[in-house]
Amino acid sequence: MAPEAAPGTTAKGSGPAGSLPDLPHWAVPRPELTERMSEAVQGPVTLITGPPGAGKTTTALAWAATAAGPPGPIACWVACDDSTATVRGFCLALRGSLTRAGIDVPSTERGPGHHPEARDDDMLDAITTALRTARTPVVVVVDDVPARPGSAAADVLSHLLRHTGPRFRAAVLSRGDAPLPLHRHRLAGELTEIRAADLAFGDREIAAVLAQHGVRPDPASVRALRERTGGWPAAIRLAAMSMEHHPDPEGFAARFGGDDQGVVGYLMEEVVDAQPPGARWLLLATSVTDRVNAELARDLAAPAGRAFPDLVRQNAFAEPLGQGWYRYHPMLGRALRQILQHESPGMVPELHRRAATWFERAGLLPDAVRQAVLAGDWHYASRMVVERLAIGPVLGLRPHDALLGVLDGIPDTAAFTGAGPEPAIVAAAVAARRRDEASCTAALRHAKRVLRRSPPDVARPARWCLAAVELSRLGATGFAGLAGASGEAALLSQAPARRLDDRPELRALALSGRGAAHVWHGELHQAARHFGAALTAAERAGGDFQTKRCLGDLALTEALLGNAARATELAGRARRLPDVPAPPDGGASAAALLAETWADVDRWRLQEARGRLGQMARASSGPADPVSSAVHHLLKARADLCQGRPDHALDDLRAAEEITPRPRWLDRRLALIAAEANVARGEVEAARRDARRADGPDAGRAASLESSLALAYADVRAGADRTASALLKEALRRPARAPLDVRVDAWLLDACLAYRDGDPRHGRRSLDRALGLARREEIRRPFAMARSWLRPVLHHDPELLHAHHPLLEPLGLLVRTGAVPSPGTNEPDMNGTAPVERLSPRELEVLRSVAQLMTTQEIAANLYVSVNTVKTHLKSINRKLAVTRRAEAVRRAHQLSLL
Repeated sequence: MAPEAAPGTTAKGSGPAGSLPDLPHWAVPRPELTERMSEAVQGPVTLITGPPGAGKTTTALAWAATAAGPPGPIACWVACDDSTATVRGFCLALRGSLTRAGIDVPSTERGPGHHPEARDDDMLDAITTALRTARTPVVVVVDDVPARPGSAAADVLSHLLRHTGPRFRAAVLSRGDAPLPLHRHRLAGELTEIRAADLAFGDREIAAVLAQHGVRPDPASVRALRERTGGWPAAIRLAAMSMEHHPDPEGFAARFGGDDQGVVGYLMEEVVDAQPPGARWLLLATSVTDRVNAELARDLAAPAGRAFPDLVRQNAFAEPLGQGWYRYHPMLGRALRQILQHESPGMVPELHRRAATWFERAGLLPDAVRQAVLAGDWHYASRMVVERLAIGPVLGLRPHDALLGVLDGIPDTAAFTGAGPEPAIVAAAVAARRRDEASCTAALRHAKRVLRRSPPDVARPARWCLAAVELSRLGATGFAGLAGASGEAALLSQAPARRLDDRPELRALALSGRGAAHVWHGELHQAARHFGAALTAAERAGGDFQTKRCLGDLALTEALLGNAARATELAGRARRLPDVPAPPDGGASAAALLAETWADVDRWRLQEARGRLGQMARASSGPADPVSSAVHHLLKARADLCQGRPDHALDDLRAAEEITPRPRWLDRRLALIAAEANVARGEVEAARRDARRADGPDAGRAASLESSLALAYADVRAGADRTASALLKEALRRPARAPLDVRVDAWLLDACLAYRDGDPRHGRRSLDRALGLARREEIRRPFAMARSWLRPVLHHDPELLHAHHPLLEPLGLLVRTGAVPSPGTNEPDMNGTAPVERLSPRELEVLRSVAQLMTTQEIAANLYVSVNTVKTHLKSINRKLAVTRRAEAVRRAHQLSLL
């Protein structure tokens, strides 16, 4: 049998010695592969496997042409065909090859009375002796060794490997694993394997083949050809022959595949039609899936499926994937599907349906849904998705999930027909991901109409999936949209915990909905907890879009709470995540930008804040979410106030007040800023009206800290310091529910009033309290805006200035440099004293809060823990520092450089 040649070409005749065929003139030089084979034949067994046209023969001939012969090993060649199907026939061929290579094998002819098997044994013994006594190592290349059990070539080679010694080496070329004791040789380190993946052409070899046919495409076309063919040399040669006379070679390369008639014809002749009828049907039936194992093959091609293990062992086109799974070479798979469609079109949907049923039974949902879609059974595919709550990937919440895009082609005839709501729910999810509001609404309406005919306790997975689609659709509009879907969030949260554990993207969706509802009602601490839990679930689900949205929502919530450092950290994480084209991420980006802008204003980074506000204005006409839009205008107003432009601030606030609907807490924040702006303009009565508007006319003693602070600003401007002071003291006695930046403003104003009233002890205590609250979040804005009275105060209080100089840096005051202990280190002081036990990070955080004169309730609120937990930490701190009171703990901590 002639060595493998590229389609349309033939190998040259025998070489001078007659032992080896010549290397074809069209062979592409592959020095790395030749060197690898040179190293491989130093050992007993080299196995080269690959499908027809993979280049097995060419690889061996290239080695023989460059590396065989003195001073290297002697190379002999045996090509298996019908004449070598018996032991005698193979031995005759091998003896002839050895003789032509100069190795003398004695004649073993006996008289006619001897049994043929005895003559075979004599010949095999003679070959064994000749190889064992050879002075030079001999590499016997055996081409096209049958992969089926009982192969005469394999039997002879196994005998020679056992009895000839180290001078004999076998190079076996086969379309599958030859029936040799490969496992034994592999374990002993005596086997080198060169597989189809090693033989595949790379870009350099593909370009060389195309150049032989006068085709010089660009690198992109070469890459496309490699990706579509898997680097299969025979396909590359076929493509080159077609491209040679094609008017658009690059376009041909992009479209070339297993449905090309040249490829199909070649594969039918070399692979499909070479199989017996049962194996041929097995190949065709199992081509409908991307991967197949023995059990699935039995379901698809019974009874021929029982031969699947033999098929994959004998055919290198079946590539192992591990754990018993195989796939066909991409081009063979496409060709087999085309042949199946041509020969048995009616069987194709049935085979896909069988595959879907098997995959569903095996718990392999993406494969099952894909096969149901290929069978055209959209109702079955949708039912599997909904019953397993796998609607998240359809919504695009898990962009790397195998289900993404599988159901995108669902037709209206499937979505709006049938007795079940599942196809409509899937169609609504697809439309929601594409932001096709009209189609999504129509599908949701149909699904709800079908569900209304069912009792509430029936079709619960469908109701949960429907709620998820609603939440995803409304979530695109921001806080206001999600807050309006609180019922859907509650319904989705009722799904069993174990089901939501398997679908963390749905848990994140439900928690985000509940968090948005808390934001709308001004319950920011509860909102932060829900958004934090949603972020954990989204990160577990692995979807960048959902994680980015949760980070943005949590960052904005933390900013609204006044936690500037936390907001900046979360917004930075959101910004570093990649943009996801579908679903659009505008809402997530807007929330993160707003959070960073809020933090920039509080940290007195006004230039950065203005830059972000401009970025949002350039990106769109403004965020679509009413809450985000109003916060956007509020931030512009705050920046205007910081830069001494109260008139501009009031214009921004009027724009914010035109936005509806608006949550009540946002009205309070707008009123506070409006009061500050009117105070700066000297409009005291207008400021008072704004302040009273914040909580309504009947708030009385229940007025919020925000409105009390706004009234105090107005009273101070009117010269009523005592009224302002009394109002603040009353407000500051209440539990600390106001945002942190508001509390900093309130304590700072209280300090200002105390200093002006001639009470420096009270003033210093309130100022230290304000500085302590602001320190963790680096809130500088209130102090920068209070320069006029803070400068003289701090000039006479260098200790306070030194302790808080990072916050006071915008004031332009100099702080004497010196060695400042690093906070939070449990190192001994100069006297060598140290705590009996090291304080934990949480205990250090509580201790810093105590040093900032925060109450137990305030510490609990800032750290998101209970009051009892704070008390437990305080007891532990006192024990470790050997003190009994808070003041003593702070002094002791300063001595130990813990603060």
